Amino acid sequence: MSTAPVGVLGGTFDPVHNGHLRLAMEMATALNMAHVRLVPCARPPHRGAPTASPGQRAKWIRVAVSTEPRLRLDDRELLRDGPSYTVDTLASMRKDMPDTPLCLIMGRDVFAKLPQWHQWERIFDSAHIVLIDRPDIDATLDPEASAALAKRAVDDVQALHDTLCGHIYTYTPPPLAISASYIRQLLAENQSPRYLLPMAVLDDIMDAGVYQPQPATAATQ
Repeated sequence: MSTAPVGVLGGTFDPVHNGHLRLAMEMATALNMAHVRLVPCARPPHRGAPTASPGQRAKWIRVAVSTEPRLRLDDRELLRDGPSYTVDTLASMRKDMPDTPLCLIMGRDVFAKLPQWHQWERIFDSAHIVLIDRPDIDATLDPEASAALAKRAVDDVQALHDTLCGHIYTYTPPPLAISASYIRQLLAENQSPRYLLPMAVLDDIMDAGVYQPQPATAATQ
């Protein structure tokens, strides 16, 4: 079997920005993927709730990828009740695409804490992991994560095409330092985040007033 894999890039996307989109495009191109799915998380188990609503975040992704066939919105976590466990999302995708390799894309800092995730070892029953490693990421791996990497690491990207799941492939992309938290900070300070995210997404954020500084109350005036 040699089938182009589908990439899976999860996150809060609060909001989606050019760093997310460029990484997804880089994966689609460099690893010859059929496409990459951006999967917004409804209820992150390991962090606070996103500022923007699920509907807003899904809308922004849909707008951002509307002209790029290699990038797609996958909103299944937003439509599912309960915490957004990655293992459940991948199992659902595996049912939808039984003969397609799946590649879960994550940074080294996230992978370092993978054993803290719900039923993390079952992830490999449904997908490969593409481990994004950048020089600016300083993350000491959990011993179990380190053991998983040693056991499952492959050097040839073709292994992601030839098998459905179970491998870890490490990729170092060109640097692009953009973060959603920095965009939220700029907007909260009435500064422009232009060119850090798609203009259509920024326009909708401004129209909706998401992340904007709140008017001072009488008590604080």
